[in-house]
Amino acid sequence: MSQLDRAQNHQMHRWHRHLRTSLIAMLVFNLLTNTNVSCTIFANAISPDDDGDPAEIGERMAIRYTEQLNMIVQLIDEPLAGNDVSPKKIVSRGQTAFDKALDVFPDETLPHAHALFAKLCVKVGQYEKSLDLFDEAIRRASIPLNENRDSFSNEDADDDDKIPQVSQEVTEAEALVKQLVLERNRAHFSHLQMQIDKWDNANIALHKGGIPPETSPMDPLGVVEHQLKIFPNPHPQSLFDKASLMVLLLDSPSEDDSFNRTAKAWESYEIFTKAQTWAFGAYTHGKKRNLAGGKPCSGKEYGFGMAVGGRAWSNYAMESHPFQPTDSNVESQSYIGVVTLQNVIISGKEAVISGYGENCQVFVPHRFVNLADNLPMVTSWESSVHELTMGDNPLWLTHMPFNDHNAYGGKIDKDAIGNDVLVIPDPKPKTASRGFDSAVLLTRYASYNYYHFVTEVLPSLVMMKDRVNSAISQSSNGGKGNPKDIVIVPNMQHDFVTGFLRLLLPNAWSDGALSKHIVQWGAPTRNSNVTSKFLTSHPLTYVRRLYAATWDQPKEAPPPVSGPAHCLTPRPLLYAMQQYVWNAVDDFRGRRNRDGVKLRVVYCSRSSSAARSLKQENELFALINEAVSVLDGEVEVIRFEKQVKETNSTSSSSPLDFIIDSVELFRSATVVVGVHGASLANVAFCRPGTTVVELGFEGLPQASHYRHLSSALGLKHVDVWLERDSRSLGATHVELRPGGVQKVVDAVVTGLLQKLRRHSEL
Repeated sequence: MSQLDRAQNHQMHRWHRHLRTSLIAMLVFNLLTNTNVSCTIFANAISPDDDGDPAEIGERMAIRYTEQLNMIVQLIDEPLAGNDVSPKKIVSRGQTAFDKALDVFPDETLPHAHALFAKLCVKVGQYEKSLDLFDEAIRRASIPLNENRDSFSNEDADDDDKIPQVSQEVTEAEALVKQLVLERNRAHFSHLQMQIDKWDNANIALHKGGIPPETSPMDPLGVVEHQLKIFPNPHPQSLFDKASLMVLLLDSPSEDDSFNRTAKAWESYEIFTKAQTWAFGAYTHGKKRNLAGGKPCSGKEYGFGMAVGGRAWSNYAMESHPFQPTDSNVESQSYIGVVTLQNVIISGKEAVISGYGENCQVFVPHRFVNLADNLPMVTSWESSVHELTMGDNPLWLTHMPFNDHNAYGGKIDKDAIGNDVLVIPDPKPKTASRGFDSAVLLTRYASYNYYHFVTEVLPSLVMMKDRVNSAISQSSNGGKGNPKDIVIVPNMQHDFVTGFLRLLLPNAWSDGALSKHIVQWGAPTRNSNVTSKFLTSHPLTYVRRLYAATWDQPKEAPPPVSGPAHCLTPRPLLYAMQQYVWNAVDDFRGRRNRDGVKLRVVYCSRSSSAARSLKQENELFALINEAVSVLDGEVEVIRFEKQVKETNSTSSSSPLDFIIDSVELFRSATVVVGVHGASLANVAFCRPGTTVVELGFEGLPQASHYRHLSSALGLKHVDVWLERDSRSLGATHVELRPGGVQKVVDAVVTGLLQKLRRHSEL
């Protein structure tokens, strides 16, 4: 390039560089932090061809431009909640201000109008529109970087020894581009999440949450895979979603002989593990931000890491008391016990335990807990591994799980660049006279699900019953204020929780009122009007001393399937829980003779459920009745359905009555039949020798719950496989394979004949 060409090129870009330098200095901080912009005279911020005084022309242009940008800023600052203006009108007003800004200052290099309008579109959920705006803002903001590269490549091509000098303009442009790219990535992630939410919401609205046959988990899985490519590191929520969808797909039909379901099952397990690992890293970075009273982790002597399962919990506990089974014939090689933990936080609907302050220990029962939805953390996955080693990044946000602006008792504030930030307060009381001295933790992973409640919460209650009763029996600060010793239970808006607690903890009620020592925990049910500090999707509290039951779980699923198990409680606990519940029912209604000749078949129906309703149910039920009618002895066939609390229900059955009736029914059953589902959890109350016929999924090792219950409690388990379906557990309807109906009928008859034979031998 000749010297004359260089001079002309320099003169041509001189105005643009002066303009960007002036406006970036003013706008990058002011506009993108959503604060009002003060107007400054830009003497050089005009074209050399303009007539008139340069200072006056520059002032007029700057004032008009910034006035329009301020209108967009005001729209960004206005809260959506309680705003009568629709999002569509908000965007329309923003579009008008955006167009005027470009009209009064028609420069092709300024990124700020596009960046601000993109932020407004993000605010109202128009993510797709925001992506185009961010792309243009990034292109414009990158112009100084491109010019700088061109300048060095052209002017200094012959001067190899010259060290490039980075101007302030380039430094500011680099910072702006980095910020805009990050905000675009967030908008892109939210855009994809909206697609997943639409898929979920459509299934909920049309099919009560089940997955209809016209769709498949493959649809959202492709979107999740895309989400995982957006940030430098994987988003832990997306990892968890991917693993969950992979589990659903394990029972898919496949003509590919190379498709290894066991390998895929273990792959999903490793992704669950990876999700916890990345979430734990984001949690430790959140500690440095003082989220929920956190402090930078001090090291292993204070507790640092993930404690998974019973033995790991006991290693970090202040005290550990192994569980001693009352029956000497029931043994376990795994750790089972009650641990005492000090100065901890309980957070999320799954009641995840973590250390307070500089203690960064996290306690999880297994790898299936979604930490991204249960722990306060920052969005550290938005940075590269190299950047993570450099410490805190001011661009990270506090993670808002499922966009919950009140998660963990927090509130929304603005960060240095104007983004909504969740501020999570310190839950530790300022004085010792406030807060909880001790808590007995009964709620845990998925306690709102009947299976998990029966097989995990009830065994926890059995292990800690003395401590629970001790807490309930104490006075409550002379009847004033909150009690100092509490028992944390699952949300009692679930009737089965209320029913079992009334059966097993009758002293928790006095004159119909629930003890103040009982604290309910977890997300409220739909259409619920009950409000409480801890009845939220993301509750959080501090406890000085916590008592929790813990145990090691089998990692392998029981045969005939192979792969990772999911939430299998050790035999000693299941046996102890069964005996405890049986005794409580006997105390309530009196002991009965259950060894008579009368035979009983209990069919667990899912006809009212959103998922896994059996297509051949009526046919199967009729054939069972027909088959048993020719047997000697009286046979009763009962169709059992879970209790559904309807808004206008006139049922007089109380939660307590329903639970007692259910325990009695399954305790008296000779044969239990049902599709894999929560009602089959009641086989935990069946007597040894009962036949359990499960209509289940051959390709799902994570669905071995009831096979494990049968093995642990001496029941005879018969698997009859359902047709393979890519929706598996989520399918609205399921179907038995050809010949499956007859297999079920034969298993029922065999179970009844075996009972008759045993009775005749007595």
